[in-house]
Amino acid sequence: MQAQIIALLKDIQKRLGMSLLFITHDLGIVRKIAQRVCVMKDGKIVETGAVEQVFSAPEHPYTRALLAAEPRPDPAPPQPDAPVLLETTHLKVWFPITRGVLRKVVGHVKACDGLTITLRKGETLGVVGESGSGKSTLGRAILRLISSDGPIAFMGHPLEDLNFKEMRPYRRDMQIVFQDPYGSLSPRMSVADIIKEGLKVHQPGLTDRQRDERVIKALQDVGLDPGLRFRFPHEFSGGQRQRIAVARAVVLEPSFIVLDEPTSALDMLIQAQMVDLLRGLQKRHNLTYLFISHDLRVVAALASRLVVMRHGLVVEAGDAAELFRNPKTDYTRALFAAAFKLETVPVPEGVVAQ
Repeated sequence: MQAQIIALLKDIQKRLGMSLLFITHDLGIVRKIAQRVCVMKDGKIVETGAVEQVFSAPEHPYTRALLAAEPRPDPAPPQPDAPVLLETTHLKVWFPITRGVLRKVVGHVKACDGLTITLRKGETLGVVGESGSGKSTLGRAILRLISSDGPIAFMGHPLEDLNFKEMRPYRRDMQIVFQDPYGSLSPRMSVADIIKEGLKVHQPGLTDRQRDERVIKALQDVGLDPGLRFRFPHEFSGGQRQRIAVARAVVLEPSFIVLDEPTSALDMLIQAQMVDLLRGLQKRHNLTYLFISHDLRVVAALASRLVVMRHGLVVEAGDAAELFRNPKTDYTRALFAAAFKLETVPVPEGVVAQ
């Protein structure tokens, strides 16, 4: 979709003689679409010039750091003997389409249509696909945040028939980090209150001092100064806010975290730092990740296994490194080509460009 939008913008620009001011974190798109570039830091332009000149011979240290900030591919190695932590079988999430005064159901949007996935303890499963493919729906269904059909087993316990109250004991072990670091944190709560909120629910026996100690440790784990815990979210940058969101998840010492586009709102430098942070937390705490992302470079850096989704179905799945080297389906090849080459790619048969 990104490659198609870029092609559309270029076509409109050519036909209308239009100028573009293109604001983005993605340096690959800048290289593809722009003739000149301005690099900003702390509200100031620190470097400007022709794209090829700035990219090939950057002068400012910040520009050099941005260009060097490619996430390092170093996913946690798969452990075939590790126990199965989570498993779904033919998982379905269908949203009804209604018409008329009586709201008669005339069809369904099949956001997830019979998905079977397995996650072992300590591994990262990457989930990729175009917008609307059902990636985020899958994550929310696994966490029982939305209704679904089909077995979901977590640490051997079936979850699909549990109500809100019965799910509560499992919530401590199943956490989520959302995409938007600006909208996912309450502006009316201090950082300390945001992080300790889950402790009050799931570990009510802790004293105030014990909770504060846990908050301090969580902030240290994500590389933030615990002395800032009484500040509010608006006093932090986007990268710092996302670290706070990660601290809110890890403070409960979970086994499993759904990472729903956690780096998409961050610049390249902060993305690389976030990847290193998530990798370090995983190694220290043996965490299991379901990593949902559009950014295949970030997925390649973290995921040992990969699921490619399209229209609510699994198109392809397997070892991440092997899939990146040798995708089997036309759709996966087109997705990878668009992500890594940023060139206009043919739309596979059956895919409707919207």
